Amino acid sequence: MSARFSDIVRSFAFISSLAGALLAVPSNAEAQASLGEGRRQATRAELEQAAKATEQAATVAPDTKTRDKLLADATALRQRLRNGDFLPGDRIYIVVLGDSALTDTFTVRGDRRLQLPNIPDVTLSGVLDSELNTFLTTELSRYLKNPTVTATGMVRLTLTGGIARNGFLTFPVDQAITDVLMTAGGIGPGSKLDEAEVKRAGKTFIDKKAFQEAIRLARTVGDLALRDGDEVYVPAATATSGIQGWVKVLGVLGPLFLLIRLVTNNTGRNRNLP
Repeated sequence: MSARFSDIVRSFAFISSLAGALLAVPSNAEAQASLGEGRRQATRAELEQAAKATEQAATVAPDTKTRDKLLADATALRQRLRNGDFLPGDRIYIVVLGDSALTDTFTVRGDRRLQLPNIPDVTLSGVLDSELNTFLTTELSRYLKNPTVTATGMVRLTLTGGIARNGFLTFPVDQAITDVLMTAGGIGPGSKLDEAEVKRAGKTFIDKKAFQEAIRLARTVGDLALRDGDEVYVPAATATSGIQGWVKVLGVLGPLFLLIRLVTNNTGRNRNLP
């Protein structure tokens, strides 16, 4: 089988599985489309509102367990507002129009600073992902005249299972989860996209139902709040499913071969008639 034909088969398998996944999502998925405060691109106003609402809900919680959970969620939101979204080791792709030295991928240091060429270090402590472009434009304006800046957070994901190219790949936070799969070569024939999930530290972070909703609603890496090291897993085709597929094929071809044989025999007999 040629490499080109293999690519076509793989792409067809991915598109077929994707169509099945879209059809499998309940029609009321739009009603559940709220991304929540966990998404990477949440604004400061959204996070403030979410924190206040969570704190207010805690005051009328029906039991201690619920109240403690709400207070913990509110604390996490407040901490995010204070510390920002960028952690040591995070990568950011920066494009500064007309400046090749500043157009590159940079890594956040242990002190949450970016070391950029030809200008002083820039601290990202307290900066949210949704504020990154505006913040860096303001910072670079201190040293450059009217810079045009585009900055995108990058996330390194692990791709496993029935995905064509397993391993580590880095994606921008604004890339759709479907594009993540296609960038990795799509999925192999028989792979179960409808059972795909995201794992974090070995545990399910986004289950298969939520993953299907993410596909249908074109959610991005940032929308899903994915982080470095998260694993996108698509169950691969099993030997059993392969055998079952051949059984189905033989079930169709068997009668066809029998029909061809009968026609051939009858034709031969007719030729032997005087």
